[in-house]
Amino acid sequence: MGLVSAIVALCKAVPILERLFLGVADAVREAKAKARYEAKLDHIDDAFNAFVLPDGGVEQRRGVDQPSAVPGGSDKRTGVDKEGTP
Repeated sequence: MGLVSAIVALCKAVPILERLFLGVADAVREAKAKARYEAKLDHIDDAFNAFVLPDGGVEQRRGVDQPSAVPGGSDKRTGVDKEGTP
């Protein structure tokens, strides 16, 4: 306990050391958070791979050159007419 209080007192006396220790603590915290995030992504990937089609096939998206399945638009617009008639 005496060592910790000595380090704290030294950090308070020399602000650059305090910033150094805080920077190291932040880096350690970020590394742990990144490891947890990567573990979660790996878990999601494993769960997804458990339900992939047996032949490994995935439905392909249509290419850019193929026409859209959405019908074309028209010039009619919704809103209020300037004359007040719908």
